[in-house]
Amino acid sequence: MKKSVLNSSAVLPLLNVVTKLKLSQLEIPEEWDELFERKEKKQFIQNLKKQIEKSGYCNPIVVFKFEDKYVIVDGVLRFLAVQDLNLNEVDCIILDICPNSRDEVKDWIIEFNLKSVPSLEERKRLLSHYLRVIDTESELDESTYNEKYKFISEQYGRGWGRNNVITFKKSLVFEKENPENSLNLSNKLLENEVSFDRVKCVLDILDDERNNYDLEKEKEAKVIDGFLNKKYDLRKTESLVRQYNHKKETGTTDINIVREVSSEKYMILPGNSLDTKFPKGTIINGIITSIPYYNQIEYSEKDSKNSEFEIGREKKPELFVRNIVDVMKIGADNMTEDGVIIINLHDSYQDGICLGVVHLLATEMQKAGFFYIDQVIWQKSNNKPQGNKTKRFVNGYESVLLFSKSRNYYYNQLKIYDPSKSATVKKGCSEQGNKGADGKYSFHISNQYRTVRNFLCDNDIEQILKLNISKERSQQNGLQTGFFGSFPTLLPIPFLLSFFPEDGTVWDPFGGTGTTGRAALMLNRKVIISELYDKNIPKIKEVLEKGISEFNEEDYINLKNDFLSSNDHNDLAA
Repeated sequence: MKKSVLNSSAVLPLLNVVTKLKLSQLEIPEEWDELFERKEKKQFIQNLKKQIEKSGYCNPIVVFKFEDKYVIVDGVLRFLAVQDLNLNEVDCIILDICPNSRDEVKDWIIEFNLKSVPSLEERKRLLSHYLRVIDTESELDESTYNEKYKFISEQYGRGWGRNNVITFKKSLVFEKENPENSLNLSNKLLENEVSFDRVKCVLDILDDERNNYDLEKEKEAKVIDGFLNKKYDLRKTESLVRQYNHKKETGTTDINIVREVSSEKYMILPGNSLDTKFPKGTIINGIITSIPYYNQIEYSEKDSKNSEFEIGREKKPELFVRNIVDVMKIGADNMTEDGVIIINLHDSYQDGICLGVVHLLATEMQKAGFFYIDQVIWQKSNNKPQGNKTKRFVNGYESVLLFSKSRNYYYNQLKIYDPSKSATVKKGCSEQGNKGADGKYSFHISNQYRTVRNFLCDNDIEQILKLNISKERSQQNGLQTGFFGSFPTLLPIPFLLSFFPEDGTVWDPFGGTGTTGRAALMLNRKVIISELYDKNIPKIKEVLEKGISEFNEEDYINLKNDFLSSNDHNDLAA
């Protein structure tokens, strides 16, 4: 088999022997005219004539011999200029190779001319052939494609790495399959108007059937157009696509659509947390949430409304973590500079292997610009048993990750409760009139606040918090009315007291049972809850209303006096 020009770089330096050939021996190949528009070259040829006539020199023309003719690979325009000058002969370099096909002839022409082609459409035409996007008579193997990717990278230099060349090829394929599209992706790439990453994201959005978004919808919505013009980022783009589809599906009627539910102390925002839009002027002091664990629980049927937006069902842990980080970014955009983000998350396992989502989330949050304060362990004393086939120790904990928006975040140190200095009851005392250690009468403490006190006394707040798991989990048995029946109620207590100012606003982007909000309301904080499923909102409202009704100012003040180091001012962490 004859040697391809792709491998000719090793032999070309040996072909510096210049041979004079008569113009009548030279021939312009049909393949050249298929790649270039000769009419568009008239002015360029005229300029070449003047240069050659002035200098008396013409760079050698590169040819290969075919039968009794020498076919031009590089230098067609020089040949036409010399021909117009009525010269009889010209310097040539003869390649000692022969093509195996017409496609190979085109490849050689492209490789000699790719970098010097000034016209955008010509460059696209050359690259379309070279990457076999247009119909050709030959197919290429992976090795040959890799050689081509490498050649283009070397010709175009910085910014045109292998992956970006592949992205450019995909844009050409997309345009071939959608000739009427107006996105002009390949043009934008060649003119450096848009990054390869953005074009790749666009192609992924249009290619992913789950997005249910095509060029017909783009004509109306113009979402991708805005993304290409850098009006918003990828997260916002995906959110706008979802919003557009939702509007198309539901129409314009307001019948039976759950709207924002709010009171002076709380607000419930229906819908996907990735699409959250806070009311104008909303400022939050931070986030506390227990996020859906990756690939562990399905909170609704697969075909139910909004189930496709349920975080935790992503195909890859990386996509799951990216969505979580994007939700936290939304909160950070509406957060005070001293705000804190507190996330409860348990790791997931697949075929006995830990997927490492906890560490992955911590890393990605840091990459997103958040400050990683700490990891607190929630120790579960009556954790679930595991099967004999599971080859690891019984898991008895979950993680609570703490992040902040800035280095100077709000913090009020919890202290160890000392009943000898308090007029309130000791642990376990529930009746009004019992005497404290100082001989004074103690106050009656409601069950809810007594439970909070017992929890704080049991833990001497450190990096390991001990809390039993309820036999009934809200995820399994629906929303509960019991106050301390599942995770969110007790575990947030020390975080709410330490990292959120009194009367501050807490956002829980994954509402679930609403019990985190209930705890915040009991501790004199305001709360915003986001909830994906409309069916859960009435119960969440009931839970939050119960939190408001259970707030007892006297009990709360006594709790502050006994457990908080500072009550009159905000302490900023150093």
